[in-house]
Amino acid sequence: MAKGFLYQPVKIDQRKHQSEVKLFNALARKYRSGATFKQIAITEFCRSAGVSRATFYRHHQTLTDIIVVQFLIVIAGFERQIDTLTQADFANSSQIVVATIYTNLELIKMVPWSGAQAQVQALLSGTAQQILMLRDHPKATQNFVSGFLGAAILNFALQIATVQEPITKATALKLYQQLLPNSL
Repeated sequence: MAKGFLYQPVKIDQRKHQSEVKLFNALARKYRSGATFKQIAITEFCRSAGVSRATFYRHHQTLTDIIVVQFLIVIAGFERQIDTLTQADFANSSQIVVATIYTNLELIKMVPWSGAQAQVQALLSGTAQQILMLRDHPKATQNFVSGFLGAAILNFALQIATVQEPITKATALKLYQQLLPNSL
């Protein structure tokens, strides 16, 4: 199999990036404060983020989009890491998946709070599908397998993020490799 590249760098507008950082940080503050997601008013939220309503609506339709954009950023970082591996196999990619989960625990906790499960699962499934296509996985089962993996990875991440007694990264890696199939 020829080396395929998942990550394709895009030119990022710095003003847009700064706005995204402000919006996400403001949303994370709301989450930490115990605010109910559905009761967040856009006008007040934009004011607390230091971003105009016009800027918010230029890039987002809903507050949930902020979570989705953050996952796109996380996935781009994951893809960059996978592409730098000399040998991208299940063991190496599992380590990157688990490390990515632990680096983004708060973001993962914000998924059910914001109601973004379906959108995040679709992003994860799309990434799995890209990998399956690069690995020449049979087309007949690509959609099924990528959908399953997207749901499984999101559920695994949610369990790690919300478990009552913290699980070490080493234990999480063992669990990940036991529970998720070596399909990628």
